[in-house]
Amino acid sequence: MRVQSCAGKCSKVILLLVNIVIFLAGGGLLGLGIYYHLEGGLYEQVLNELNGVITVPVVMMFLGSLFICISFFAIVGALCEVVIMLKIYLSIIAIVLILEVILMAVCVAMRGEAEKKAVLAIHNLMEHYGNDEADELNIITKTIDQTQIWLDCCGLDGPEDWKNKTKAEWWATKYNNNTDVLTLPGSCCIDSTSTSCQFDSTETQNTHHTAGCRKEFYKFVEENVTYITVAGIVMIVLQVFIMISALKIRYELSSKYECDDYASGSNMEITSL
Repeated sequence: MRVQSCAGKCSKVILLLVNIVIFLAGGGLLGLGIYYHLEGGLYEQVLNELNGVITVPVVMMFLGSLFICISFFAIVGALCEVVIMLKIYLSIIAIVLILEVILMAVCVAMRGEAEKKAVLAIHNLMEHYGNDEADELNIITKTIDQTQIWLDCCGLDGPEDWKNKTKAEWWATKYNNNTDVLTLPGSCCIDSTSTSCQFDSTETQNTHHTAGCRKEFYKFVEENVTYITVAGIVMIVLQVFIMISALKIRYELSSKYECDDYASGSNMEITSL
């Protein structure tokens, strides 16, 4: 082992532990991305219809591959003490760091457009909600259910969307076609164990959520934009700390190589004399 100092050994352990976790996380993301990309069916088809939208499985595969690639260089470089691997790792981290800063700036500048795309995706998915024949894995249904549960909302603009055939075509045709009673999905209901509930227009009702997901999503973004920004800054600081650890290891290894080369050269001169 050529890393001898306490700081160097600590840096090596930190670098290995962090990147082993990143490697495993990357493998999981890549596997899930491939699975959903191959088995997503209508879910993938619907999202691909949105011009300019990169689907979730594609993002998962890209991030998973990126995590595996980056962590591979760090693990091999630190474990086997290969300077060139650490140099490649540092170069990749520096590039990723710059891209993250640019991405954060773009997200802030284009937040409104991103919000509109997300809402449009929900609208397109709602058309096929509950259709088990078209959505064999129930990915669309689960996505809408989780969105409504997460945001405590119902429909895109309110519960009455579920009888609107332009917004929820399959559900409106199946359950609310020419009926006086409006049936809502279970994820609209306040009682989470319900599979469905009836729309109640009274102000004092406590059967279902009344707010639309569009309004609640915008509200969520406004309330959490500060936390998201702080999380991004924390990630950048963490990456800088990891870069410092890698630089420490690289410095010690490079110094050791130079000392070994100098010692070898001195021995050769003495032998020749």
